[in-house]
Amino acid sequence: MRSAAVGARARAGHKEAMRLQCPHCKEPSFIRTSAQMTVLTRESTYACTNPECGHTFVALTEVVRTLSPSATPDPSVNLPLSSHVRRDMLRATLDHAASAEHATQFTRPVTGDLFPVGGPPPD
Repeated sequence: MRSAAVGARARAGHKEAMRLQCPHCKEPSFIRTSAQMTVLTRESTYACTNPECGHTFVALTEVVRTLSPSATPDPSVNLPLSSHVRRDMLRATLDHAASAEHATQFTRPVTGDLFPVGGPPPD
């Protein structure tokens, strides 16, 4: 039954996305609009679903740390590793892992090395 409700909302023009509680009445709110501010930050305008409340508000969503490193990292994105990530184990795994052929299907090719050996390339 949930998928029917989701479909009805989509047909009505509502975007299904991350929901927040309205800070006033605690009912769900939905995203009306959103815009990418930076690579790691998005600003979204939310509207409360409670017609008696009707609160509209703006929230920021920010990517703050890495829990599991990307297989296709963007060298321009600088995110700290979560403290639970064992850097020594990650480094040992990468140092001893064999290479296997892979053709990407959904991502652009990586143009930088996650762990450059000699620093950035000369200009």
